[in-house]
Amino acid sequence: MTPLASRAAGRFVRIPSEFLASIAEGSERIPTLYYSHGSLSGEIFWARLRFLHALVRRHADPSGSCLDFGAGGGVFLPTLAACFRAVVALDLETAEARRVVEHYALSNVTLRQGDLLEARPPEAPFQAIVAADVLEHFRELGPPTQRLREWLAPGGFLFTSLPSESGIYEWLRRLYGVSKPPDHYHTGWEVEAHLERSGFRRRERWFVPLRVRVAPLYLVSAWSAAD
Repeated sequence: MTPLASRAAGRFVRIPSEFLASIAEGSERIPTLYYSHGSLSGEIFWARLRFLHALVRRHADPSGSCLDFGAGGGVFLPTLAACFRAVVALDLETAEARRVVEHYALSNVTLRQGDLLEARPPEAPFQAIVAADVLEHFRELGPPTQRLREWLAPGGFLFTSLPSESGIYEWLRRLYGVSKPPDHYHTGWEVEAHLERSGFRRRERWFVPLRVRVAPLYLVSAWSAAD
């Protein structure tokens, strides 16, 4: 599929594992779960992005702009580029994301390298902001939440993916020999509660992997600014 055709369709783009493995070498920006072959945990990891994509398609205006807040290695960028007129990817490091942008010829994606709490993207405000598994990494949730409020345009939507940190989540970590990152300071439930206290209203929430609240591993939600 060409980038233009993908953009017109707004389809989910799963980047081939071989390409991700090639650009992830020597870097921790792209978790191995994205390019592990035949791994259940890897399929679940991709599923959270598929759910995010579905919520974006249900709520966001494709003629607007989107901020990928904490874009990491850029794994979600081909999908977001297919869903929006313009996308800005913001993170402290953008080397791997740049490789993705170049490989998929994402002409409507702009990379902004900088601290998430200090950056001032000139494209703000955005009609949509995606924060995929990033907010739990902030010890203090107030500063990033304030940025999200400042950068979200009136009538816009925030989309979040957050780990539940449930008992099943921890069991899967042990099963696959994955240690909990030391900077996972909050559960998904705690982050969502903070967003509600901070002036966001949850419009829809799905649970990964079963969409309903049965053994949830990730919480995937669409938010608007409270009325």
